[in-house]
Amino acid sequence: MEALFWSLIHRPYVTLFMIFFLALSIIEQGRARTLLWVISSYLIALLAEWGSIHHGIPFGDYAYHYEALQNDLVIAGVPFFDTISFSFLSYVSFSFGQFLLAPLKRRGLDIQRAANFKQRYTLASLLLGAHYPKPGIHFGVTFANYCGWFIVALATLAANGWLDRWWGRQESTPFKAPPLKGSGLFAPLFWFGIVGFQLGITYWIALNPPQGLDIDKTLLQAVTGSYLLAPLLVWTLVHIQRPADPHR
Repeated sequence: MEALFWSLIHRPYVTLFMIFFLALSIIEQGRARTLLWVISSYLIALLAEWGSIHHGIPFGDYAYHYEALQNDLVIAGVPFFDTISFSFLSYVSFSFGQFLLAPLKRRGLDIQRAANFKQRYTLASLLLGAHYPKPGIHFGVTFANYCGWFIVALATLAANGWLDRWWGRQESTPFKAPPLKGSGLFAPLFWFGIVGFQLGITYWIALNPPQGLDIDKTLLQAVTGSYLLAPLLVWTLVHIQRPADPHR
């Protein structure tokens, strides 16, 4: 518990993102489905991280610097906060993908995403939702690492699709997200918030470099990430501006 508490205090960005994720997920799919998502995504990510540090699968061969993790909670050789991050990263990507694929209902500033349980886990939803908000090149991170992130996210979505369908069969009423003013924008705002945080930190480091940092490479990473982010931002704005069907 002491190690967990230390991580909560000294990894405030992860703690904050987890709080936002829990709030968004509970609003969109309820507490039970949120719990299933957290457990399944954590176990899948833990298995992937363990497989990578021991066998190089699926992220490629790498190792943690455990001397820098002496105060952190480490489970099976994997830092807990690294693994639990997959919960909010995978869910916000999934929810953002749902936003881009679903029709919107709009009344002034109140934007709602049309809920359709059957479309939550279509092939398009799985592929779009499995992307990771990690734009640009990242200090020599291998292509295998990015492929591993995609595979883990895809496995998380597929597992939760199965759990969701099983859970839905146990319920007397079909799944429907509760109405909350403006809730249709929660997922894209959260997603862009994560990416904006990452890009902001990258730009800050590039403009205030510590000794020995490759400034040009760091700035290239930030600029590349910005260019990759731009099409999604345009897509989101266009989607919001599309004429809404008031009867849906």
